[in-house]
Amino acid sequence: METTVSISWLAVIVAAIVKFAIGAVWYQPLFGKRWGKLMKVPEGATADGMTQALIVGFVGDLIMAYVLARFVAHYGDAGIGGGLLVAFMAWLGFVATLMAGQIYYEKKPMELIAINAGYQLVGLLVMGAIFGVWH
Repeated sequence: METTVSISWLAVIVAAIVKFAIGAVWYQPLFGKRWGKLMKVPEGATADGMTQALIVGFVGDLIMAYVLARFVAHYGDAGIGGGLLVAFMAWLGFVATLMAGQIYYEKKPMELIAINAGYQLVGLLVMGAIFGVWH
């Protein structure tokens, strides 16, 4: 059984840009210093490869936004509540479970995982809300 869902490309682009902007705030004024310390980045270090990292991050945000838009269109009830629920379930089922493994496999500090997972949760929730109201 094939189901056709309609996706607004403009909503996908807007959601990706908003999530990218959330990341700029999250990893600079909100948690930037703490994140850098947990990552053992020396203060004042130059950010080699930052341009490439930002490009790859934005492409990832676009892909994430597209997939989430399809999830919301297919599974979410119309409205912000449906978008938020689908986004939270996507975060819980995919992002949180992967990041939880990092605690043990990569021996990362729990606080670092919380900062990164928190960003992904907030980003996905905002994108889900965008898709929930933008039909």
